[in-house]
Amino acid sequence: MQLTLDSLKAHLSEKGLQPQVQPDTQQIFILFKVQNREFPLFFRIYEGGDLLQLLAFIPCQLKPQALSDLSRLLHLINKELDLPGFGVDEKTGVIFYRFMLPTVERKLDPQVFDALVDSTRNITESFAPAIAAVAGGVATFEEVVKKLQESMGNHSPAAPGMQ
Repeated sequence: MQLTLDSLKAHLSEKGLQPQVQPDTQQIFILFKVQNREFPLFFRIYEGGDLLQLLAFIPCQLKPQALSDLSRLLHLINKELDLPGFGVDEKTGVIFYRFMLPTVERKLDPQVFDALVDSTRNITESFAPAIAAVAGGVATFEEVVKKLQESMGNHSPAAPGMQ
């Protein structure tokens, strides 16, 4: 499919994802729910039309005193993911997952696109509870890592030295 806003919107509509256009930025977005919270996933075509950005926001409040623990957690998650991309904007307190997809001749394989949308949703859904807990000061980095290690039977690749 051609990489245009219209083709992305049509494809997402065909998949039943109810895409919307944000008037200010002219970006397409969809909403998905995790634990009764809405997660927006934005699609942005960069100038020149050769890059597509998928950007999912984690809807939570970042407490300034939690920034260090949150940064450590995001770094650890990114290290373990095959498609890394969690980040935080300190100034705005926004936490996000981002993936940049290069295209050739502004063409996008619909199956690859669908797989990336699904991966972005799954990754966001999987890590959002831990990220929100640390960002909100409800849990520390060490507590989250300890729970992760316990759930994995201390077989986590990140386990050594993370206690």
